[in-house]
Amino acid sequence: MVNTPLFVYLPKEELMNDYFGLALMPESADDNQFTEEFIQAIDDFLKDATKLAILGIGNEDNGDDAVGLYILTILQEANLPDWVTNFYCEKVPEHFLGKFRKLEPDRIIILDAADMKEIPGAIAIFPKEAVSSGFHLSTHTLSLTMLEEFLKPVVPDLITMYVGIQPKDLYFDTPLSKECKDAAEEFAELLIERINLTNKNRTK
Repeated sequence: MVNTPLFVYLPKEELMNDYFGLALMPESADDNQFTEEFIQAIDDFLKDATKLAILGIGNEDNGDDAVGLYILTILQEANLPDWVTNFYCEKVPEHFLGKFRKLEPDRIIILDAADMKEIPGAIAIFPKEAVSSGFHLSTHTLSLTMLEEFLKPVVPDLITMYVGIQPKDLYFDTPLSKECKDAAEEFAELLIERINLTNKNRTK
């Protein structure tokens, strides 16, 4: 079924509901881990990347809606390789289309809150089909379809990955929930590790 995420990270011991029907996390409350499929999907995505753009999207004022932005701030401090560019897009990623086109990335990762009807902090990678067919992932206006249509003429080999994080609270003037903060830090750590490993393999 195309309207489902590819692979999932779950905080602690919770099980995914039947909506996803995919590989589950180990049931350990003390050791959050990503599935091997999740890690492999990221590695495959990064393998042949020449320019990677990572987009943090969200609203800083609305609680967990800022979870993608929080991940990006961690990435910005990580001294990533020069083929990786971070974009702190906030609520208006479409304002960066000119910069994306000038960069001509062949890989794009979009980080955003996504209402998947799951436990707060759950993370999923969504296929393009799920987004372009109208699956409700985000309240923000930029769609994968729009982004890819804009960049495909100059980057025909573009591949885009959407990473959604389940929010807990989206109330105005509230901080990130502990669940989303912890999940964001786990994912940022994983992504930094996989990017650096990819870069190390290239320099051997």
